[in-house]
Amino acid sequence: MKKFILKAVYFGLFFLLFSVIVNGVFLALIVKTDWDFVKRLESLRWEDPRYEVLILGTSLSEYGIDTELMTSKGIPSFNLSVVGSSIKTNYVQLEEYLTRYPHKPLYVILAINSYLEEFNQEGIQPVIEFTMKGHRYGFKDVPISKFNWCGMELLKKLIRPHYRKMKVALGQKRNTTSEYDHSEFQELYLNIEKYETAPWLAEIARLCDEYGVTFIAVDIPGVKETQNLSDVGPYLLHFANGHTAYLYNFNEQDFCTGLGIEEDWGGLSHLNKNGARKFTEAMINRTPLSDLVSVN
Repeated sequence: MKKFILKAVYFGLFFLLFSVIVNGVFLALIVKTDWDFVKRLESLRWEDPRYEVLILGTSLSEYGIDTELMTSKGIPSFNLSVVGSSIKTNYVQLEEYLTRYPHKPLYVILAINSYLEEFNQEGIQPVIEFTMKGHRYGFKDVPISKFNWCGMELLKKLIRPHYRKMKVALGQKRNTTSEYDHSEFQELYLNIEKYETAPWLAEIARLCDEYGVTFIAVDIPGVKETQNLSDVGPYLLHFANGHTAYLYNFNEQDFCTGLGIEEDWGGLSHLNKNGARKFTEAMINRTPLSDLVSVN
């Protein structure tokens, strides 16, 4: 019986040590190679960033807003969007930035697609949560489990040359592949109530007012089957906490048609490099960002 117990203990210790080593190696790999992990750590180590515009959102805005183009036009910008983020995650990122760095941006742009994305999720994106100040680590933070999609991203880089060569510029992922939009228009309309009842949108509006930052929400273009028939706006959003924000409906059918982005998709309503440039140019011209271009 003693021998059996000893063997069980030795096996348990070996399994624990093996698990620690495997998870440690996996974490080291993704910290060095995963685009969002690299960007996240970079954003926490800046000394004195002087960005005038911060972009928040999910992978749709991470691919779809060209902050390098904005910066070249005299609007220093950085795209903080991360794949799979919730609006609560965006709030956490913004609060960290505004409390950590003295120079405050002039604008915060949250770009989301109201047809494709949920607005009331309470979870925090794993990379952001794992690197948050004061985060209490537990069994749920085991890297292989918590960051399993990062392993898939790493595998894609190994077997897909175009994926491996993709660049990140000022936080924007730049996809060079092209996929034609074969979907069809539907009779959809912008849901203003979905915006105004989103609690973390209201909190972002409050935070921006507290720090004197202008908050703009953007309904970012998706493929034709997600686009709506409502006007571009802007619309003035009124939140339950008494704060407000402007919303631009850039997922409007005529606006998207005018961009000529039928062949500028990288898949799943994610704009590729060319589509992002077209959209960003149009977004600047249709929002107060155009005023920043004119004075630089």
